[in-house]
This record gives sequence, C-alpha cells and structure tokens, in this order.
Amino acid sequence: MSSIRFQDPHGSATLPGHERPWLFGLIHDQAQRVLTGPAGAEERMHTLYDLLPANHELREVPLGRGISPGRWLAVYARALQDIFDDPIVEYRGHTMRPLTLALNTAMEAGPDPLRLAARLMGQCEINCWVDGPNRGWLADVVDSGLGAGHFRRACGWEDLQYFLRKRDDHPVVVSYSENFPAYWTAPIASADEFLDGEDAEQAWEAMTTREQWDHALRALRGRTTEGLEITPDWAGYRFGATLSLGDLLAQDRVHRLDQAFQLTS
Repeated sequence: MSSIRFQDPHGSATLPGHERPWLFGLIHDQAQRVLTGPAGAEERMHTLYDLLPANHELREVPLGRGISPGRWLAVYARALQDIFDDPIVEYRGHTMRPLTLALNTAMEAGPDPLRLAARLMGQCEINCWVDGPNRGWLADVVDSGLGAGHFRRACGWEDLQYFLRKRDDHPVVVSYSENFPAYWTAPIASADEFLDGEDAEQAWEAMTTREQWDHALRALRGRTTEGLEITPDWAGYRFGATLSLGDLLAQDRVHRLDQAFQLTS
C-alpha cells in the first residue's frame, strides 16, 4: 500500500505503506469486538442477517442449520474486511458498504488513537487536514496511541509527533505518497472558465511555492461538505450514512436507520 504523508510548506513526515494494513486491522478488531460480545449473539445474528442485501453471499449461510451464532458473526466480521466489496447493509432501498460501517464503529467506540486510524484510512487519499492550533493536540493523540500499543514504535509515528509539534502556525495536510499541493487537488480555473490538463499544469507551475500552498489551502478549506478537517471534537464524526454497528444493533435501530437515510419527515 502507498504511504501516508503529512505536509506543510516547511516539511513533512511519512508513515510507511505497511502502517495502512495495521491501521485497518485496528479498525476491524474493534468491529469484531462489537460483534462477538459475551451476550446476545443470536439476536445480533438475526438483526444483521435481516439487513443484508438480497444478493449478499452471507445469505447463503442459512441461520439455524448447524451454524452457531458466534460462528456466523465471525464470518460477518470477515466480510467487513472486504473494503471494496458490495454493500453489506440494505434498508428500504438504501445501502452501506463494509468500510464505512467499520470506520463509523471505530469512531463511535474510540479511544482517540482508533479515531485517528479511522480518519486516516477513510480520508488520507482525499486530503484530510489539521489546523495549526490543533497540531499539538494531534501529537498527543499519537503519543497516547504509542503508549497504549495502538501504534507501532519505529514505524514513523515518532517522526510524525516531532513534525506536528515543531510549529503551530500552519495546517498539516494528509495525502498518500503524492506531494501536496498539486494542480489537480486545487482547481485553478474559476467556475465559468475551463482549462485543460496541460494549461492547468502550466498555470500551476507558474506560481511560487507560497502561492501554490495558499491557493490549495483555500480550495481545501472550501470543501466543507466533505468534513476533511480533523478537530478535537471528533467523537461524533461519522462517514457516509453515519451508521455504526452499534446503531444497527440498537433497540431503536429502525429509528436510527430512518434518520441516517433521511426517511423521516
């Protein structure tokens, strides 16, 4: 997998590509803990079975025919590892994919290092970012993750801590392998103009580095509907349809599903 880069105009820090499978493992382990709790396995199994899309392969594992609830839930947990797979939830014509469900489960459960893993896995390729005044807070999250064993030592996390704490006067932008900024991440033409790829690249290269960063950050801050900024009040942050395993298994799940898919007036 590609690396995860954290950048500002003055420098960068990089998490190697092997950290991405590790982070997803943390996220999946949390989902598995929710699924395989000590009580209520049969009810969880029936609830999640009823929410499967009609053509999902898990429907080929019929309930009550020699498959224990715990075994069925373990198979469901493995299905959540298929991050590019078909939807695993279908409700009144609306669907949800495994990765989104796993990410939201991690965001709901915490602690903060797990939430950071979820934000990076969900948004490193679309440039999530942290503002300058919050860099120290994010460094503390990394420190907590290292101390608790969520993050692995000597895998780039210590360098990231140092980079985040080095200054607090500029945002840090996350990307995957590629440098930020680049002309394709910050459209140069106005809404009523059009530049083809070659013209856009030439206009971009005519800018100074400072101008490129200023332009790209304005564009990034303008993408407010995508929820890319990482902030300390992130416990309520959710991806996509906002549903977690906790929501699907709650007693009021019908109400939560209706709200998530905007099916209530």
